[in-house]
Amino acid sequence: MTSALVSITLRALLNRRRTLGLALLGALLVVVAIIYRLSDPPDAQSLDVTRRLLADFGIGVLLPLVAVIVGTSAIGAELEDGTIVYLLARPVPRRLIVLVKLAISWLVTCLLITPAIVIAGLIGNGDVELAAGYAVASVVGALEYTTVFVALSLVTSRALIVGLAYVVVWEGFVSALFAGTRPISIRQHALAWAEALGGPGAAGSADLEFMTAVVIGAVVVVAAVLVAIRRLETVELRGETA
Repeated sequence: MTSALVSITLRALLNRRRTLGLALLGALLVVVAIIYRLSDPPDAQSLDVTRRLLADFGIGVLLPLVAVIVGTSAIGAELEDGTIVYLLARPVPRRLIVLVKLAISWLVTCLLITPAIVIAGLIGNGDVELAAGYAVASVVGALEYTTVFVALSLVTSRALIVGLAYVVVWEGFVSALFAGTRPISIRQHALAWAEALGGPGAAGSADLEFMTAVVIGAVVVVAAVLVAIRRLETVELRGETA
């Protein structure tokens, strides 16, 4: 039954139009890096520009945008059109449904973003350590984002709007203005990983201590998983939440 769940989720997330659109977002990061290299920048400047490109555009824009679309669609689309009842009618533990949906959402987000970040990092400066650090950061950030957005899709029918509002308003403006809000910014959690693992070139990426990001990020993931499982357990077979 697990293989069937995986197949259903992949088909739902990887329809041709959506996959092409999201893949183009990742390709955009690579294109920007290529254009920058073709401008023949000085070596002393290229490392800092590449870091800012990966941090501000890769982790700051593309990662959350792809994650919110993928995460809110993994279960939310089935809830919205009522097809979730066919899945829930089967003798499958609902926690297994949630975990499979989360795992596939995470995997799809990583496949769409992480290779682009690695390629852009290598093209921009050729610093393997910097590219690897941001690659790990994208994987960790994708886990946290998709877990939160999958849970959000089970809490509200407006998950995509709420998720975009979080990304744009909270992470884009509030956490940038007020230092006290940064511990609950997933972007800052991911950037802390990049700074810790990306070598000297990644210094200055994050405004949050690494261990703080690790602990809070782990709490967020576990809490979101528990919320998602609990909410799916309240879905009745007629497709409405209790």
